[in-house]
Amino acid sequence: MDPFIFLIIVGFSWITLNAITRTHWFEVKNPEIGLGYAFYRTTRLNFLIDRLASRGRIIWKFVWDVGIISGLGILFVGLIIFTINIPLFFLPARDGTTTAIAVAPVIPGITVSFTTLPYFLVAIMIGAIAHEFAHGIAARVEETDLKSTGLFIFLVFFGAFVELDDKSLMKKSRRTKLRIMAAGALANMVVAIIFILILIIPIGFPLLISPLYHSEASGAIILETIPGKPASEAGMKAGYAIIGINNLNSSDGYQEILSANDFQEYTNSSVFPDQTLIFYFTSGVEPIPLTTVSREDNPNKGYIGIRTWEYFAPRFFSPSSLVNLIPYWTLNIIIYVFMINLMLAIMNLLPIPFLDGDKILTEFLGPKFKKYLPWIRYFALGVLGINILLSLFFMGWTPL
Repeated sequence: MDPFIFLIIVGFSWITLNAITRTHWFEVKNPEIGLGYAFYRTTRLNFLIDRLASRGRIIWKFVWDVGIISGLGILFVGLIIFTINIPLFFLPARDGTTTAIAVAPVIPGITVSFTTLPYFLVAIMIGAIAHEFAHGIAARVEETDLKSTGLFIFLVFFGAFVELDDKSLMKKSRRTKLRIMAAGALANMVVAIIFILILIIPIGFPLLISPLYHSEASGAIILETIPGKPASEAGMKAGYAIIGINNLNSSDGYQEILSANDFQEYTNSSVFPDQTLIFYFTSGVEPIPLTTVSREDNPNKGYIGIRTWEYFAPRFFSPSSLVNLIPYWTLNIIIYVFMINLMLAIMNLLPIPFLDGDKILTEFLGPKFKKYLPWIRYFALGVLGINILLSLFFMGWTPL
């Protein structure tokens, strides 16, 4: 779908929903629906937050003190990173590409592709829930009242929120306020650390999927077929798990495929143009023959037109296109949860109005140094704005 058509559909849907819910017949107050957003408020989750906060209050207070220190550290480190990133746009690497980090708003179809949007939505939802629940737990540990908890939708993004009682919060000490304000970003950092450990520890991901899938690969799963190329024309589809290939033009004959690496090595060394290959899959999919074509970058090499990944056989379900892809989807969710939570922690701690970083810095500076706060805000807004503009100019906001 064209991104602009998608945005038009989303915008029209919100305008229509907003108009309908404000009529005499369909007027609703909870959920609160506005132009591009909806909030559902409840007090039912307050009980859960109270139970979590009532256990180990001393430990919680120590954790939130760590949050204050780490929050202030990330605030200043984040400002430094964004500042240093600006000249990197003008210092190309040896291959001519920029060494700067792209900074862009999240716009479905423009800065986030529709392929990765589902992972993005799940990651943001997990990050928002962790962030807001941490604020709520910290508030109740410090005996600050909660008005409500609930769920929200902003355009196409889902999340949760915790609404604090401002009057109750204002009566608290400076340290208490800092604990509550820093809790959300600390939760995002903890989530990011947990998920990066799953990725970098060798047994992390296999252990995670082991209850439902075998932890060792036993084939190569098709992630994507290139339209108009041999695999697509032959009827191969995403989710098919390749376990063997028979080359009718080679004396080597049948080749067992036990991993995506096996498939890559075989196609690089043994596949040439105009060869007839028969692909064998897991049960339920009949063998599929195809004739290879030449690679565009190397006419002497054969091309099939698929992208593959490791196939992990399911333990309790019959192999199918949907079931076979779940481990790959899980891996992508883990990657995006790590990236999004890291991004949420850093961005939310910038000293910009309405963000936690601004609230933390306001309390940390106190009345004596409050006069410097506007200049810090202007600097943070300027640095962030320049990064976004330079990202658009040099990189064009290539979708993730």
